Amino acid sequence: MRNRPNAVELLDIAEQTLASEVAPDMSKRQRYNVALIASAMGIARRELGGGISAWDGELDTLSALYGADPLETPETTLSRLNRKLAADFRAGVYDKEGTEQKAVLNLLCQDVLARMEEDNPRYEKISAPTQLNEMSRFVKRR
Repeated sequence: MRNRPNAVELLDIAEQTLASEVAPDMSKRQRYNVALIASAMGIARRELGGGISAWDGELDTLSALYGADPLETPETTLSRLNRKLAADFRAGVYDKEGTEQKAVLNLLCQDVLARMEEDNPRYEKISAPTQLNEMSRFVKRR
């Protein structure tokens, strides 16, 4: 059994204390530094609370592309499949239009949107299909 407050709650308490009690008594320059620290703590808190991936479908999408080893932990599988995806990008595997390219572009859109939400919850959400259309136009221009 873990103690309370847990790691996420401790980060939340520290972030709130820095922002509301420590920062107001500091110089403008130091308030900026404290704001950066509080922001980093908020990002860490959201990442800790979010599980192994920024979005729930990442492991399933990568497993559909590459297959998964049932003997691996989800964390190990996700890490290995992300390395495989990066290697395939470098090798130009997804340069040709097709179903796999569309799936990978969708994966990238979902990942970027989820990471933006983790990094800045006030980020205005844009739907993944809208992002996919924008990315598809970029890919075609290359």
